[in-house]
Amino acid sequence: MPDVVSFLREVASQNATLFLVGDLFDFWFEWKHSVPGKAFPVLSELSRLVEAGVDIVYLSGNHDGHLGSFLENEVGLSVYRKPIDVLINNKKFHIIHGDGLAPRDRGYRILRSLVRWGPTEKIYKYVHPDFGIWFADKVSSLSHSTGGNKAARLFDDYQKYALNKLDYGFNYVIMGHIHTARYVPHEKGGFMAIGDWMEKKSYGIYSDNELRLDYFKNEIEQDGAK
Repeated sequence: MPDVVSFLREVASQNATLFLVGDLFDFWFEWKHSVPGKAFPVLSELSRLVEAGVDIVYLSGNHDGHLGSFLENEVGLSVYRKPIDVLINNKKFHIIHGDGLAPRDRGYRILRSLVRWGPTEKIYKYVHPDFGIWFADKVSSLSHSTGGNKAARLFDDYQKYALNKLDYGFNYVIMGHIHTARYVPHEKGGFMAIGDWMEKKSYGIYSDNELRLDYFKNEIEQDGAK
């Protein structure tokens, strides 16, 4: 069982609301009659959580930015392409994936504008899904192997954005994308970079008016290792 499915069953199911802050999938694109099949186990578990009464909010990331209606209509998620501001227990949260925020990462900002460009999405819909998914997987693998995501090395840029939001009046800023798990306290609350699930399995949890970083450990795998 994939770790993310175990996490959804063991942790997310115990909470009233789950915020997915982008890049849940290494690639996501919806054709008229097709979606990436490798996502099925996660989609099935998300649908089960929705049916059980968990409110799931999904923000698009740079790997899954081409969101259509499937996740909303068939799975039951609340999907957003932009950052959201929410009020939880009278605390103001600014929740954002974070790609494109670093001014120094000019190359990525140009690439992002091209990938998110409306005509690009329309053209890609005419590509056969088998080739489209294969091509996207290759591009993603190349990005990982060449250190294409420089976000962790630009942490100060993202922190500056978050601190500005906190000074503006928010209590907490939650951000993905950076591949660094870190909590930066602030007099009003704090800034949390939730980190990289693939390696760290880190996530944020807000309970009893406290926001904290945690790290998921698959109890099934641990029992099997004994």
